[in-house]
Amino acid sequence: MDKSGLSDYERLRAEQHEELCRATATITLMGTGFCRLRACRRRGVCSGPMVPSAHQLWKVRAQQEIGLSGKACADLPLCIANREPKYYELFQQTMQKLQQVAIDEPNLDVLCACILVAARRRAKKHLLTSRPLHPTSTIEQGAGP
Repeated sequence: MDKSGLSDYERLRAEQHEELCRATATITLMGTGFCRLRACRRRGVCSGPMVPSAHQLWKVRAQQEIGLSGKACADLPLCIANREPKYYELFQQTMQKLQQVAIDEPNLDVLCACILVAARRRAKKHLLTSRPLHPTSTIEQGAGP
């Protein structure tokens, strides 16, 4: 999004919207195979492009009603922007919960917290120590000292 033509309020609102969208995508979509962007998968955090979405039309109209351009909230991460409404609804519900957390805990960096949660989830998912049916080390296979 070109932010050069936005007022200071809209620029701040656009930054907050992008951070909230990326935090939501990071905590809900990373590690599920939902996001197909290689850069996001490699970083483990939503880092793909933000693109205009039809899902955001009502937010754009609401901002235009109060005299703003509507550009501050028009974009969504690519992985959710053109998906079916049922997926967007789940994304929106999670985003609203994160927004409430941000309001309740003003000193918490929501994006960093979501990145940490996603990283812990990945660490648990990709442990080198084994599952009981598939031992990975010689000690787990019973050939220990």
